[in-house]
Amino acid sequence: QMLPLGMCDGSSVPVEDIITFEIHYKDRIGENYFARHSPSHNWVYFPDMTRDEAILLKCWDSAGKDFAPPGCEKTVPATFSLHTAFEDPSTLPDADDRESIEVRTVAFF
Repeated sequence: QMLPLGMCDGSSVPVEDIITFEIHYKDRIGENYFARHSPSHNWVYFPDMTRDEAILLKCWDSAGKDFAPPGCEKTVPATFSLHTAFEDPSTLPDADDRESIEVRTVAFF
């Protein structure tokens, strides 16, 4: 499919590779992240997914080791999953556009 979704293994991205930037909204200021390029980042994608398959991406985990609040006793290896669409040189010129549905949920434990 055209412009597949690539995802990066969070454990392959050291905090030094994360670039934080602000997004200014009318009523608040938010943050988002880019990553510096590194050959050590482990990127994967699934070019032949069907409509019966799904991918779960971690958008934020407050127990992520690099962004956990002080005093957090139990951390997890990654706070979020870097992801992006990209141009795959092996994609056929007449390939269908990638279609996706994004659903965000929040879980409290």
